[in-house]
Amino acid sequence: MTTTTTKEPPGGQSTADSGFRAYAKVVRTRGMRAWTFIVLCQRLPIAMSPLALVYIGHHAGSSYAVGALLAGAFAFAEALAAGVMGRRFDRRAAGPELRLVLTLQAAALFLLGVPALVQPGLLPVWALVVLAALAGGIASGAHGGLRALLLRTVDPSGHHAALSLESTLTTLLWAVGPAVVGLIALFAGEIWPTVVIGVIAAVGAVAAGALRDSGPVSSGHEKAADVRVWRLSWPALFQEGAVMMCVGAAYTGLPSLLELVGSDPGVAGPVLALFAGAGLIGGLIYGSRTWPGAYRTQSFALVLAVIVVVAVAVVTPTAATIITLLIISGFAGTPALTARAAGMQELLPERVWATGFSGLYAAGGIGFAASGIVVAALLEAAGIRVSLLVCVALAAAAALISGAAESRMARSRMAAQARDHAATA
Repeated sequence: MTTTTTKEPPGGQSTADSGFRAYAKVVRTRGMRAWTFIVLCQRLPIAMSPLALVYIGHHAGSSYAVGALLAGAFAFAEALAAGVMGRRFDRRAAGPELRLVLTLQAAALFLLGVPALVQPGLLPVWALVVLAALAGGIASGAHGGLRALLLRTVDPSGHHAALSLESTLTTLLWAVGPAVVGLIALFAGEIWPTVVIGVIAAVGAVAAGALRDSGPVSSGHEKAADVRVWRLSWPALFQEGAVMMCVGAAYTGLPSLLELVGSDPGVAGPVLALFAGAGLIGGLIYGSRTWPGAYRTQSFALVLAVIVVVAVAVVTPTAATIITLLIISGFAGTPALTARAAGMQELLPERVWATGFSGLYAAGGIGFAASGIVVAALLEAAGIRVSLLVCVALAAAAALISGAAESRMARSRMAAQARDHAATA
């Protein structure tokens, strides 16, 4: 069995270009136009789905509780299936696999939306839940698969900027997705956002034919890699979950927190938009240059920064300070996720990149969902501040445990490499 070597250069690999020239180099890379279009068709539906499913559940089941159930089924299936579905992208070229999964996702979304256009309540709630879960799970590996394809497409000197650009684009889509759903629902009705999402996924399936990808490089050790990938990457998964738990706490708890300090809960929407905008700016700044320390060190510092700032925001007594601190935490959020992805790319061999990236995606989804569960369970009994502090405490525990483990694993790898070097000297 081969041993994976891990590089620990300052700030990742040095790049030939810095500043926004690095982004320009990535954008000019052959194949990036097709990749960008497919990313829009794959990730915009994911960003639109939670609110769209709430609307369609309300329309079809006459209850927002049904809508919440559909959104939860979609997210849970995504998290559960991401690792398995991502592994498919490590065994196949990206184009045919994307064509297959986006076609199936579009079909599930059409089956959710079209019958409701004909007659509300035509499908029973259990069927709606199954279709929502299929729509979430079937294409859950596409996130990691597209990230792996990006790294195969871009020159290695541009990987840092490419990953930052990808994370920033994803943050942008998550910022605009709910707004798009709201506008469609306002002007066309509650069913149409789900139908539009299905159309976007179908367009992505057709456009996937434009991708030119021969698939990941294989060295004949896939079975061993399957065993080692999670053992090597679990600290990264914990940190991804920690960041997204803080993000989820902000999304689910901010209205109640603002109300507690005497502010209008409706302000939460614009504040979260600013939070996402701060993530965009932070991501672009982070990717425009290299930074001191290894990616694992950068990630750990950024994750802790997000946790500490959110914790202070939760206990602060004024709305203005809460809003300011949340926006500040947004600046560190996207760079933290980018650093985690870059560290994963260095840690794992190319043949399992999609699996590792899909694991990160699943871990983030679990962290986001866990924050909602904690807030829902504790809000009435303990209050919003205690609920959010529990989320922050769980995130901090995950970050500290994983950071210590990752440091120990890095020292073990360096010692093993030193022994191998001495033995061959």
